[in-house]
Amino acid sequence: MIDTSSLGVMGLLARRAPQGPSVDEDSALVTTGTVLDVDAEGRRVRIEIRGGDVWLPAVAGRYASRESARVLLDPTSARPVLVVGPVVPAVPVVAGVVTAVGDQQVTVEVAGVEVVVPSVAGSYVVDETAWVMLDDWARPVIALGPSVEPAAAGPEAPPAAGGAVVTATATIGPQSSGTFRLSAGAWDRWNADRYGGASDIYQGSAYGSGVLRGFAGYGDQIKNLGALSIDEAILTARKTDDGNSAALTVRGTTYGSRPGGEPTDGSFDLASSGTIGPGGTGEIALPAGLREALRTGAARGLVAVGSTYGGFGGTGTPGSFTLRIRYTKAA
Repeated sequence: MIDTSSLGVMGLLARRAPQGPSVDEDSALVTTGTVLDVDAEGRRVRIEIRGGDVWLPAVAGRYASRESARVLLDPTSARPVLVVGPVVPAVPVVAGVVTAVGDQQVTVEVAGVEVVVPSVAGSYVVDETAWVMLDDWARPVIALGPSVEPAAAGPEAPPAAGGAVVTATATIGPQSSGTFRLSAGAWDRWNADRYGGASDIYQGSAYGSGVLRGFAGYGDQIKNLGALSIDEAILTARKTDDGNSAALTVRGTTYGSRPGGEPTDGSFDLASSGTIGPGGTGEIALPAGLREALRTGAARGLVAVGSTYGGFGGTGTPGSFTLRIRYTKAA
């Protein structure tokens, strides 16, 4: 008999509705840092956060040096992954110094940089100022007309990337994961509804599976650390509790997210764990060659290539296929 009372219906809806974090927990996924430098062409911002600094991909915004910006944190590792915008955007129109006047265009100096922009009709005079509109990355796009205002001060120079070197640590989790079944020529065709689901990472062949290739993609997270060197990278993997034991073997791949077809491994070093029992956790110390490939972005993911059949947790298993990295960077 179905309970159709108001309390019963509300309870059923509560059980069926997706359960997300509370408002307080969700707000903890965003913090603030200080803008040090902006690479508009690369769509990234160098941010000072937690006593260090790192280049991160960024949402378009009129960022200003030494001003605050909001930073999104990874919900698994709590490390910064994206600059989502300035706390207070810079003004969209500034006064720049006219350095040359052409036909329907002027050369203006804004924030210490000269740029040629189209101009609205007006009597522009060299060495005097003009109003200049900025785009969403605070780059000059058009001169709006002459101005009598003094030119805006240039940005404070960012701290040099050279000089003292410090050691830092980071824990980075995969952004995507899964298993490609070669015999089916497709993803998510093996145990997609068991254990950790479609995000699990399998290797080897058993029970009629054919060869399985598991994949974990880290995107540009490791490259964006701005590491001068990676001195240690420990991969932690949790074995699915399926009654089987296996040693995990991985190799680097150029893919940072799940490709359309088979996740081919590149010409990077192999690395293996000891045997990991059902539901157990194992570690792999990545070799120097693979660490360097991850540092530069030549490798952006890992492929499970072991011949012994086994499944390991991916993005659906917190703490699995995470990389604990010790690296050096400019102070």
